[in-house]
Amino acid sequence: MSPARRWLDLVASAAPRPCAGCRGGGGPWCRTCAASLTGPAVCAELPPGPDRLPPVLARARYAGPVREALVAFKDHGRWSLRAPLGAALSVPLGALVLAHERSSMVLVPVAPSPGSVRARDGDHVHELAQVAARRLRACGVEVNVARVLIGVRGRRDQVGLGRDDRSANLDGAMRAMAALDSRDAVIVVDDLVTTGATIREATRALRAVGVAPLGAAVVAATRTTGAAQR
Repeated sequence: MSPARRWLDLVASAAPRPCAGCRGGGGPWCRTCAASLTGPAVCAELPPGPDRLPPVLARARYAGPVREALVAFKDHGRWSLRAPLGAALSVPLGALVLAHERSSMVLVPVAPSPGSVRARDGDHVHELAQVAARRLRACGVEVNVARVLIGVRGRRDQVGLGRDDRSANLDGAMRAMAALDSRDAVIVVDDLVTTGATIREATRALRAVGVAPLGAAVVAATRTTGAAQR
């Protein structure tokens, strides 16, 4: 954690900020907004692509307080949201563990674009994965977080891009370092899924080194198809 982030966390703890979801009191994440992250994991609805994706599960739909919190966390330095958003991520991860009857897993966060870590003073997806892993370990699941995906070229911000442009923007943008066993139960992790372009690219990079992810987990999805099967 950088000195700047430590300072921001210290300031936030000394002077609590409004809730990131509703802008009311009880920040960083009030009880009312926390209700938007209840219930079972849901399946993300993604457009078809050239390659078949493994199941993609989300904690909630990307709307309302959940959307506001993710934007605040990723783009506005609200690092105090790590705990509630990381806890939210642990739910679809847990559903994937149960679905595949695994007692252990390796979480692989998607690779940030070069320069975005500096611009945002940290790797927000890796932070969420670490929080989710701690939650799952407390439930008896063996979990490791592996930073094996790296960004190999610059890419545009995905905001405002259509499906085809998102796909072209990410094509070949990640590379997987050969640090995983093909027998590992690997789950790709991201904060949000819209068209699935980022998860497709992460999956392609992992498959290129002989690793087939069992699924992907995100905090939120722009479109969902209902509760995940348990």
